[in-house]
Amino acid sequence: MINGCILYPKQYSYIYKISFLSFFSSLYAIYRGYYDLALVPGSVFLTSINYWRKPDYSWRRYFDVFIVLLVFTYQNVRAYKAEYMYTYYTLITISVFFFFFGIYLFKINEWWYSVYSHCLLHFFANLSNFILYSGHIAPLSMV
Repeated sequence: MINGCILYPKQYSYIYKISFLSFFSSLYAIYRGYYDLALVPGSVFLTSINYWRKPDYSWRRYFDVFIVLLVFTYQNVRAYKAEYMYTYYTLITISVFFFFFGIYLFKINEWWYSVYSHCLLHFFANLSNFILYSGHIAPLSMV
């Protein structure tokens, strides 16, 4: 660990900054009237900036991962049969690839490439959000 963090400040500051894309995804979901889906990038934004302000192996890391998995699952269910479902699923799959690739790069001590990979995860995930929210998404039903 580097001064109690998993990366150097210059490195994790990139991920901290790109986490703000989720804030704009959340605003766009609100603008489009998808209030429940606005909670997806909104909660990712809050947990990401909380974690990436000083990334370590504390509860903030595990809470971030838990929230991301929870809202990721919810949004993927909601995206089923949406107007831009296929584009969304393609881009979100690419973002998941960058997540696992970034972990691999981190484990082999390629920290900068790991940072870039994690930034690409945020970029593609938020791009997929904007595309999903741009089309029609059926409302939740109890049936």
